[in-house]
Amino acid sequence: MNVILTGGTGTLGSQIIYELLKLENLNTIFLPVRQKNGKSALSRIKTILESDAAPAFISENKKGILKKIKVLDMDTFFKPEDFLSKTETNFFIHSAGSVNLSTHKSQKEIIYKGVFEFTKEVFDTFSNYITKFTYISTAFSIGNIGGLIENDYHTKKSPNHRNFYEEYKHLTEKFLLQKGKEKNINIQILRPSVLGGNIFEKSTYFISNYMVYYLLGKFFYQNPLNENSIRIAANFNTGLNIIPVDYVAQVITKVFQTQIEQLNIVHSKSTPIISGMSKIIKTVGFHNFTFMNSSSGGLLLEGKNRLENIYYKTIGLHLNQYLISEPYEYDTTLLESIIPIPKYNIEDYLEATIRFAKSKNFKGEGW
Repeated sequence: MNVILTGGTGTLGSQIIYELLKLENLNTIFLPVRQKNGKSALSRIKTILESDAAPAFISENKKGILKKIKVLDMDTFFKPEDFLSKTETNFFIHSAGSVNLSTHKSQKEIIYKGVFEFTKEVFDTFSNYITKFTYISTAFSIGNIGGLIENDYHTKKSPNHRNFYEEYKHLTEKFLLQKGKEKNINIQILRPSVLGGNIFEKSTYFISNYMVYYLLGKFFYQNPLNENSIRIAANFNTGLNIIPVDYVAQVITKVFQTQIEQLNIVHSKSTPIISGMSKIIKTVGFHNFTFMNSSSGGLLLEGKNRLENIYYKTIGLHLNQYLISEPYEYDTTLLESIIPIPKYNIEDYLEATIRFAKSKNFKGEGW
């Protein structure tokens, strides 16, 4: 069995590499990687394999591990006839993609190309060489619908998207499910929620890049305007669903060879928004904040001070649409039958992940 994995240098992709390398029936992992900041594609992958977060078996058998990895530049990647055989079992896991929650019209085309068009190009290029195509989407591609959210996003409920990213993730899912039927290729849609730091093994709380809720902590961490107070709008009844990234990688590696078509990889409980945000902000040392119970947000808040103006023009502009969302929960029955969700206090975990990020000055690994 071969696996083609995009996004291998990403927050989730690097963890998927670790998990794939544990599989006994794995022949080769093909990893398309770009050069970055003067580092070659191969050196970026070697950095991941040499990380303190890497499982011990990798360092103990580095030569054998490297034999299972084939790093491809982007030109070579789009010529599958040069490295894949149609007679072999080839699984494709498409984990590449950056999160862009902007609602500004100038970003619409950029997000469309990065999410939908790139995936379409990848699928069209590899469709004659693969046994199955697994797409790593987002649990938020259904949008702001509230209530109980099940795994099927395409026959039961209509989406209510908050931004272009959600919209084009959902569109991409729809495209793949349709094309899979036309070409007789198995399609699988896996949807993680917000990624948090590791929960397993020696690298507890580790994550390679600090995004989403970490950005809230980073905003208030040593902010030169922290002498100001701030009013933050939120729906007091909603929550933030966070799932450890290493658990997500384990689930993906467990299910990509199964017949499961759609699966949300999420926590069974969301962290209450007010207590959760308070944990984040206080952990980085900021205390002069209050919350406003709002279903419309704070963008129109009158009399903003400098800190509030910057917050609502930057991070608040993107996070606001989630902080005021309808209360929701996920049906995790199927997920927990595959790998049980780890047992831990979700608020203590949130605080611990921020404390870990603070110890690293919110600087990622730079792979």
